[in-house]
Amino acid sequence: MYYKFSVLSETGNEINGIEQGSYSEIKNSLRQKNYYILSLEADFFKSIRFALEKKTIKAQTLAVFFEDLVNMLKTGIAMNEAVSALRESSVEPVLTKALSGIEYDLVNGFSLTNAFKETKVFPWLVLNMLKVGEKSGSLEQVFEDLAKYYSREAEFLSSLKSAVIYPIIVFCMLVGIMFYVSFKVLPHLEALLPIRGNAYFSTRLLLSLSHFLKDFWFVCLLFPVVLACIYSRFKKSSVERIASFYYKLPLVGSVAKDAAISNLFSKLAVLQRNGINIADALSLIEETTSYQFLAKKIQKLNDLIVSGLSFWQALQKDPFFPKLVYTTVRKGEEMGSLDEYLQSLSKYYFDKVSRSIRVILGFIQPALLVFCAAVLLFVVSAFIMPVYSNLSNIAGGNVKF
Repeated sequence: MYYKFSVLSETGNEINGIEQGSYSEIKNSLRQKNYYILSLEADFFKSIRFALEKKTIKAQTLAVFFEDLVNMLKTGIAMNEAVSALRESSVEPVLTKALSGIEYDLVNGFSLTNAFKETKVFPWLVLNMLKVGEKSGSLEQVFEDLAKYYSREAEFLSSLKSAVIYPIIVFCMLVGIMFYVSFKVLPHLEALLPIRGNAYFSTRLLLSLSHFLKDFWFVCLLFPVVLACIYSRFKKSSVERIASFYYKLPLVGSVAKDAAISNLFSKLAVLQRNGINIADALSLIEETTSYQFLAKKIQKLNDLIVSGLSFWQALQKDPFFPKLVYTTVRKGEEMGSLDEYLQSLSKYYFDKVSRSIRVILGFIQPALLVFCAAVLLFVVSAFIMPVYSNLSNIAGGNVKF
């Protein structure tokens, strides 16, 4: 929530401004600065506008940004000049605004990490990596690692979208056609050709569906909402069972599990390569993981490592991770190059997910075509059979009107 405030400084000057946060946080912050608060009230319009604004940067945009930043730094360009040049060439509004803030903060003496943090649009991984890079003096390496990570994430999201968008479009088209047929076509057919009890099954079924959609259309709109509410309520109390069932689903479950493993080890590899130990890296990932099931898995791994087990032994304790995972990690720990082995694991599962998505797409597309053809055949038969029957009756002199 945004709050407008008006305060008096110690010198008696009136200061007006807007801050984001809770009422108590902003109030305490102003008092710590020895300001006398004249007014402090919520700015609802600013809060709504902020909520509607796009506040995240796409993975592909981040990948290109960090790659360009690395190339400019390697040529000897200073950080603030590189940020300024990238701001001028940026076509992404969110990134442009963020870079303007970073440029201003760098000129005013902020550290790079704090300058990025103040924008409130960069992911946690970026902020933590920058902090490590500044301490170790290896910012170029950090930017290279971030560019590779977000490039791979963008590639994965692109393949995932290609697998999801096509079925969604086909489903929406089918729903639209069903509503159009029910509200526009079938009523005219029913008026022209009254259907009696001995009508064809497909015709009776289609007419019944038409009447249901016309009389109870609101049920169709409420049904997804009710399902979402039931799922949300059930999810809170049965996360383990839902996730266990989900990951055991054919095709979809295995792809989701492999994607989760790939993403986890990709982050761990980046953090490890830049000097963050496994326990701290797991803590960082756990704190920023929104999926409760995976967050619990990561927390258990961290607890086992803190208790004295090695990373591969902690992985071995959890059946969620295949044997390939902990044997590879064990080899990496023995060789003293864990980050390389983690990156290899991430790449292996990433490639596996990409292949699986291509297989699923190869199965879904013809299956959807067959399904659409079956629906179309059903609808056409429901129309044609009563028409043909009545035409036959008319030709035979036995009209049933």
